[in-house]
Amino acid sequence: MVSYGSTMISSPIHLDELLALHGDRLYGLCARLDPDPGDAYGAVCERLLHALPRFDPARGSPRAWAMTVAHRVLVDRHRRRRPVQPLSGTERAPEQDAAQHVALRRRRDRLEAALQVLDEAQRRVVVLHHLDGVPLARIAEVEGVAVGTVKSRLHRGRAHLAVLLQEDR
Repeated sequence: MVSYGSTMISSPIHLDELLALHGDRLYGLCARLDPDPGDAYGAVCERLLHALPRFDPARGSPRAWAMTVAHRVLVDRHRRRRPVQPLSGTERAPEQDAAQHVALRRRRDRLEAALQVLDEAQRRVVVLHHLDGVPLARIAEVEGVAVGTVKSRLHRGRAHLAVLLQEDR
């Protein structure tokens, strides 16, 4: 048994013990930060179960560790919910004729449809970099991944878009 203040937890820690002691706090965090707290709590419990073998009591209390894991899960869920913004700039310039405007609108519609087919992580990177002009280093920071991962997602996303847009012709 390992003592944390007035709380005694056997080492190694078990998920049922952790949830019995801190489940209410974890659920409260899910309720405050996620529109679907029940689903979020389930995702947190699943991640805790998989992360339990890596818990090190020497690095902190089970409560702090569990809250950190929960926070990371909730941030990941929030990032995945970020909707892709529709493409802007569909206004017709005065010098464009109707045929040019229709052709431009069709290309934009095809691109939007192809973007929706992409894996969500790839779609976010492509939209952020190519449509919003966000630098790769900033995308890596926002996504919480290495710049190399962002480059890989961008490469794969562009390659997939090329195939999708080629198929539509």
